[in-house]
Amino acid sequence: MSIGATVRSFAHVDPYGNLGGDGTLGRLKKLLSPRWVVNKIALTIYERRHPDHPWITRDAILLLEALLRPHHRGLEWGSGNGTRWFARRCSSLTSIEHHRDWYQKVRSQLDAESLKNVDYRLVEEAAYVASIDGFPDESLDFVVVDGLFRAQTFLRSIPKLRKGGFILFDNVNWFLPSASRTPHSRSLQDGPFKGPHGDDFTEVALLVRDWKVLWTTNGVNDTAIFVKPGA
Repeated sequence: MSIGATVRSFAHVDPYGNLGGDGTLGRLKKLLSPRWVVNKIALTIYERRHPDHPWITRDAILLLEALLRPHHRGLEWGSGNGTRWFARRCSSLTSIEHHRDWYQKVRSQLDAESLKNVDYRLVEEAAYVASIDGFPDESLDFVVVDGLFRAQTFLRSIPKLRKGGFILFDNVNWFLPSASRTPHSRSLQDGPFKGPHGDDFTEVALLVRDWKVLWTTNGVNDTAIFVKPGA
């Protein structure tokens, strides 16, 4: 791997090592923000000290440690560092991944740790969103939205989530409006990035308007936990 590719991967702006694909150029734009750079340095130090933690905010991790129970069943859209972390804390986890090389890397990590409670699936993009359809309604305790087609996967996950269950949505500030000061966040105010990101996320915002939302930020990315009402 070249020095440039190593740096991009380390910064989580080019995780798959294919500059120009998988949204990498959008991630690189963040490097133009001085505030993002300062926060990124602090985050990098934290991740170096906690190499087994998911790549989400520290506050979200603390919330998850309080919310997760050993009997919980979960589904993860997009695998990564968090796959093993969630698997250690729940009864069963289904993880959906579309990128073959990344799948092989995470598969090796799961095997090395002998984690047998993960149904890890390599799925083509065309079948990605439908991966959840086989689950009965209200059969999941939590869902992690951190992969492809985030609006569609969020919407498809809602009926599969039990009342009182939660959806963790990483990079939420890119898609739903808030008062976040994280660079490139969707805004509640007038401007080019006002409101939800497109019609599908407008639908998401309407459907979760009565949900409890735990919104966290580290200045680099925002992670929100949406708790389904009715428990």
